[in-house]
Amino acid sequence: PKKGVHPHFNTPPIFFSPQLPPICDEIQLAILSGSKVLGTATLHLSQISSAGAELEGEEGPPLGGGSPAPRPPPSPTEPPLSLPEGTPGFSPCFGPSFLPFYGPRPDPARTPSTDTGLAYRGRVLLELSTHMGTPDGRQRDTIAPEDIARVQRHLPRRRFGLCGVFYSATMVPAGPELLRFELSLGNYGDTGDVTCKPAASVTPHGCPLFDGNRYHYLPWYGDKPVAAVTSSWEDAGHRWDTLNLLRAVCRRLVSTHG
Repeated sequence: PKKGVHPHFNTPPIFFSPQLPPICDEIQLAILSGSKVLGTATLHLSQISSAGAELEGEEGPPLGGGSPAPRPPPSPTEPPLSLPEGTPGFSPCFGPSFLPFYGPRPDPARTPSTDTGLAYRGRVLLELSTHMGTPDGRQRDTIAPEDIARVQRHLPRRRFGLCGVFYSATMVPAGPELLRFELSLGNYGDTGDVTCKPAASVTPHGCPLFDGNRYHYLPWYGDKPVAAVTSSWEDAGHRWDTLNLLRAVCRRLVSTHG
């Protein structure tokens, strides 16, 4: 169905011809309602592709030729990768996986001067692949039945619980308005979203108190507020388990062999 809060479009593939190496690192996607942008998402080419030499810790020509790409700074939390010489890179690819979209939070009062912040606006089951060669001029194509069947295993849902304990709230803005915190995961727990069942996802209202120096805080003291959200999502455990296993093996190899 194409109506409701969980529409299934099965949109035909869209073809476009990027130049490699790209001038811009971002692929931006948007959910439109007419000419109105409901939400946006961004894919970074540097995160979904590799020149190969980057994995070896050396500088080398990026995909498609051109000048050498600079090495990204090493992460302080992840051990460096050391792969055999000649390890090939890969062209941009993504998914099939869900990509979340975020946009301006709807303002019931419709006051343009009010900063309503960002809110989760939905997600798209997306797959991105790159094919080298001369484009044939196509802009759209049909989705093969086997491709639709391949992603069906990502759709069964499981229930997940999220609980948050708020220990302190300091350096909060001063003012007569009462403050509270909201815990949400997607649409679940969002008090402004009517598509999900209400949940105990907000803390009690509190009036900020002056701390005697220059800031304000919420007087929770010994009573710490708790918020909880129950949600339903696709089970991506097969990806989490694989990622955790690879990271554990990497850490073990680094600690054993230096």
